[in-house]
Amino acid sequence: MEKLAWVIDSTAYVSEEVKQHPDIFVVPLAVMFGDEVYEDGVTIDEHALYTKIREQQAVPTTSQPAIGVFVDLYEQLKENYDAVIMLHVSQRLSGTYNASRQAAEMTGLQYHCIDTMVLSAGTTYLLEEGLYLAGQGCRAAEIVQRLEAILPSLEDYILIGNLAQLHRGGRLSNAQYVIGTLLNIKPILQVRDGLVEVYGKVRYEKKAVKLLLDKCREALSQHDIRKLAVIHGNRPEAAAQWREQILAMKPGLRVDLVPLPSVLGAHAGEGTLAVMWYNASLEG
Repeated sequence: MEKLAWVIDSTAYVSEEVKQHPDIFVVPLAVMFGDEVYEDGVTIDEHALYTKIREQQAVPTTSQPAIGVFVDLYEQLKENYDAVIMLHVSQRLSGTYNASRQAAEMTGLQYHCIDTMVLSAGTTYLLEEGLYLAGQGCRAAEIVQRLEAILPSLEDYILIGNLAQLHRGGRLSNAQYVIGTLLNIKPILQVRDGLVEVYGKVRYEKKAVKLLLDKCREALSQHDIRKLAVIHGNRPEAAAQWREQILAMKPGLRVDLVPLPSVLGAHAGEGTLAVMWYNASLEG
């Protein structure tokens, strides 16, 4: 049996189980407040991020890991593992995937690098599937083929929680911000083909929540949904309420409550809520 290592980046949901696994390695992206640089999930977490934003009215930026970080890691891994499978944030959103591949080539690592085309819990679900397949004796090439077939079946919808942060970060014009605030518009985004796109704009959060929960109900009725995550930017109570409503639609479904990683919270803002699921019946 191949000895496999798994590398993910901090845009994924890093659960305690992931942290404790001896063969999983998490490479943090950077969160920056001016000249202050923090490692996502290491020297800053989502709670500290939101506190700094509120108290300092600061606009954080983010950056991919330096290629040298990957090189150092891969020099170690090639001595102890037969192959490495990397699961990275969409290369259409970040240079992390390319930096990881370049480092693997530089070090002569035996590797497979997957562009997950998703964020947060989507990457974690792919990792879980990969670990299961490895436990069944599948080799790296087989695992990668299986995971790539799953990619189109992952769906992700995001209710942005903070227009002010999008505005301060330059992602909304002054006019868009003023109009959105006055009309109480709630943008809903979708991660599709590795890009974050506008799915809809709804007035009032109550209507936006209903739209997303109706989307969940439709997917649950039409597809073999095995895993669903409610992702939140410091809104655990609202996320728990969503979870209860989703479980009422399909009792016994695995519904995970997932905090938004700080590197994603820096863009989406505090108060963000999202749902993502895995449509097993849509696998390629």
